[in-house]
Amino acid sequence: MNAIDHELIEEIRDSARDFLLRRDQRQRKRKAAAGDREYWKEIASVGWLGMSVPEALGGLGLGWHAMAAVLEEAGRAQLPEPLVGAGVLATTLLARIAPAGDAGPRDRLLDAICRGERVVGLAWQETEGQLEAGEAAGAFGVTVTAREGAYVLNGEKRHVIPGAAVDGWLITADGEAGSALFYLPAGTPGVTVHAHERADGSPACHLAIESAVLTPDALLARAGVLDAVDEAIDYGRLMQSAELVGIARQVLADSVAYLNTRSQFGRPLSSFQALQHRLVDAAMQVELAANSLLDALNAIAAAPGDAKARKAAASRVKARAARAGIEASRLAIQLHGAIGYTDECDVSLYFRSALHLGAWLGNATAHRQRYGALAPDPAPPADDDDGEDDASDAQFPRDADWNAMPEAQFRAMLRRFFRTHYPDALRHVPWRLHWDEIKDWYFTLSRQGWIAPAWPREHGGMALSPARQIAFIEEAERYGVARAPDQGLVMLGPILIRYGTEAQRARFLPGILSGEAVWAQGYSEPNAGSDLASLRCEAVIDGDELVVTGQKTWSTLAQDATHMFMLVRTDKTVKKQAGISFLLVDLASPGVSRRPIRTLSGHEEFCEVFFDQVRVPRDNVVGELNAGWDIAKALLGFERLFSGSPKHASHALQQIFSIARQRGLLADPAFTDRLAELRLDSADLTAMYRVFADLARAGRPLPPELSLLKIWATETHERLGALLIQIAEEYGGAAMRLGYGNGNVHALAPYVNALAATIFSGTNEIQRNIYAKQVLGLQGA
Repeated sequence: MNAIDHELIEEIRDSARDFLLRRDQRQRKRKAAAGDREYWKEIASVGWLGMSVPEALGGLGLGWHAMAAVLEEAGRAQLPEPLVGAGVLATTLLARIAPAGDAGPRDRLLDAICRGERVVGLAWQETEGQLEAGEAAGAFGVTVTAREGAYVLNGEKRHVIPGAAVDGWLITADGEAGSALFYLPAGTPGVTVHAHERADGSPACHLAIESAVLTPDALLARAGVLDAVDEAIDYGRLMQSAELVGIARQVLADSVAYLNTRSQFGRPLSSFQALQHRLVDAAMQVELAANSLLDALNAIAAAPGDAKARKAAASRVKARAARAGIEASRLAIQLHGAIGYTDECDVSLYFRSALHLGAWLGNATAHRQRYGALAPDPAPPADDDDGEDDASDAQFPRDADWNAMPEAQFRAMLRRFFRTHYPDALRHVPWRLHWDEIKDWYFTLSRQGWIAPAWPREHGGMALSPARQIAFIEEAERYGVARAPDQGLVMLGPILIRYGTEAQRARFLPGILSGEAVWAQGYSEPNAGSDLASLRCEAVIDGDELVVTGQKTWSTLAQDATHMFMLVRTDKTVKKQAGISFLLVDLASPGVSRRPIRTLSGHEEFCEVFFDQVRVPRDNVVGELNAGWDIAKALLGFERLFSGSPKHASHALQQIFSIARQRGLLADPAFTDRLAELRLDSADLTAMYRVFADLARAGRPLPPELSLLKIWATETHERLGALLIQIAEEYGGAAMRLGYGNGNVHALAPYVNALAATIFSGTNEIQRNIYAKQVLGLQGA
């Protein structure tokens, strides 16, 4: 399956769910049914064991996205059979190796596994905590010697899964000719199986091997064996991560159902906000793991030969999934109370499975450290030079079929334009610029015809598709282009195009495009912030005018604005959302006054705006009177995605590395462990953003799960900012505009900006409330 067929994958997921529901897997798990050979053959009959095996080797060749869908459903159902241990590791390794001589033994063994006729484990591990094949050779390693046309094995392997009721093991061994892979049949004389159970009852064992003699056809491969084992293990980690995601999703669903039906103190448990937020935070870890897995599978599919990138991706995903599975199932036990601590409650099964999977093939801490060692250090992005002369504006057409232009060419053109025209001194400025500081850039984009990428051509825009809009924004962020006062462009303009009259569009849109009119937003009030529907600023109809009285606050850079679009109450007799209108106001009108608000950063970023009997033409009402609430909600559409952009976190990470290199902190194990954790957080933020960006590229609606993106983006940015302050020492308490060592690293800015971002656009607590109600379905939310 070359391209990812998402519809087919969902069909596979549905088929897996139906198959698993035919039997009560949870009861089978309680009875330790992992040795049920007949059921194993049923699993083989639906193609799961050969799903990721190439068609040329007799498999289905459906790829890892499909296999991950099956493993997630297996985790949700609590399938007892060792699908990763005996169905992923063995088949992946056999499909990957270059056979030593005749391929017949390999092909016959692979075929028997895919048909469910043999259950085979992989014996590769030699010490506790080992993450790669051969890295601890000599501790318990198996050696091989050739003797009279046979091979003799000696040594030990640890933590082999499955470890009971198997037909044999694929086993690595070292000899004079280097590493080799053998098939070791169960029951071979000289092999002692020390069986034990995992936390969830899964069978495992240690193998002690003393002078075990194997026939020549037991040798499966010599060349590249350790690399092949490492690749198989990494895919195994990705698939066990899918299983952990399934576990976490199911225990969260079980917990929501329990809280919605159980009452204490006369209230349903689901109504307690503390419990709601704990569930949302657990759900956030699950979504991060799921998105990280999808992102990793996409990246590996695009560059299958990049071993280092595969290892880093597998560790990133396993670290997040282990945390998500253990934390979600641990929380489920707590929320279920005493019953959750017993075998009678299903959540205990999931918790034990999470403990098993979280520790097997490397735990979260080990993989966080491995990711930190493998991932490339972030550095400020280079100014990509494609060899073309930047001086001529002929390279930058005012108009073209942008959506038909290849994306790489479109992005390269944008980068050249930014290098040519954007002031270098304003790159990556960590605060909002006032109009007088950024207006020249606004005028440059306006003259170029690129000021409104999302607007239709007939209204003066570029008419970019969602995919090209994202490319435009990402390249601007990458280069460090500051946001101009763009609320007229990204908020009001689309509203007028959708809801405004022809007269309103003709009157207001040209001024936005030219920069003649600078718009501010008037939503929040002193007692109507996150609870916006409680606004009190009033507009009373007086003939052909509305008379506005009241106050708006937290209006970004309103001191620079010429106009404001605002929500006003025009009917007090109906429910609060129904009596709101969307109004356009000239801030030069009599009765308007403004007071800049200085933030804790020392920057006058916001304003209070007061309206004292301000008369506004009734023609300035957008849409119907009292229908402003629906218009306001429309503003939270496509643009919401970019409040969760990873640009701020990525830039903060670059600054951390800049100071860490100067101070030699990258040699400090305690610092690098903390840094690795934050790098994982940032990488998983990028993965989550890409999932939603792909939805936008495809023109699909953005779901309410987008709330999690805003939460994670702002809180990750805050954690990175806190570390930056810590390592900047005295500069961590210096004025926000003072660079570290008088350089370009502003140590205080990321933390202060992140604090603000957790409040704006609906506080993170409100976002958690929204997710608890709209996504999790908590009835009391």
